[in-house]
Amino acid sequence: MLESIRQEGGSEARLGFSSVQGADSRMYLTRFIDIFREQGIAETRSFTTQGSPGLPDDEYGLIECYCTDPECDCRRVMLNVVRRTRAKRGYVASISYGFDRDDEMAGPFLDPLNPQSEYAEPLLEVVREAVLSDRAYLARLESHYQLVKRAAADPRDPAYERIRRIDHQSEQPEVPRDRGAAASATESYRLVGSLPESIAKLKRPSQPNTKSARKRRKKRR
Repeated sequence: MLESIRQEGGSEARLGFSSVQGADSRMYLTRFIDIFREQGIAETRSFTTQGSPGLPDDEYGLIECYCTDPECDCRRVMLNVVRRTRAKRGYVASISYGFDRDDEMAGPFLDPLNPQSEYAEPLLEVVREAVLSDRAYLARLESHYQLVKRAAADPRDPAYERIRRIDHQSEQPEVPRDRGAAASATESYRLVGSLPESIAKLKRPSQPNTKSARKRRKKRR
């Protein structure tokens, strides 16, 4: 898997916006897998849904995106959600999350400056309850943030030049957002393949029919 990715390469992309600073000072974000390729592939979180209300049964990947401005200490991550069987249609949700939990914009919330699909709200609920409740995963996200910020600020860091190349690409004529998002989601899923780190299948138990339950209890008596 890693060998095939090294041979094929893959285009870097600036993905999404951060709405935290307001519409007049939007920040472009960069995928972690574009800066730290092999680590990003190995540490991308995914989850599978089965019978989850409002969501198709599928595998979903959380593509991490960070601000690469070395002077900005926003302490945030954007989790762009890609659906395995529909990656060509683009991201199905963009979830903003801040590491400083006492901040009024800590989230998680659906970023209003990014397009959201019909599945965005139930995906936000699943990510909030089943993924962002994992302290080890939160620690990993914050460590990824620190890696990106150190690389962006230090010319001696091996990833510094890669970030500069991505920054340069972002200054080129902009691709229409719908086309860009679809291409980025497809590329993200191509890179990580069948996402390596799935948490347990998420299945919400259906609410029992009260009348039927009473009838069954009477029959047992």
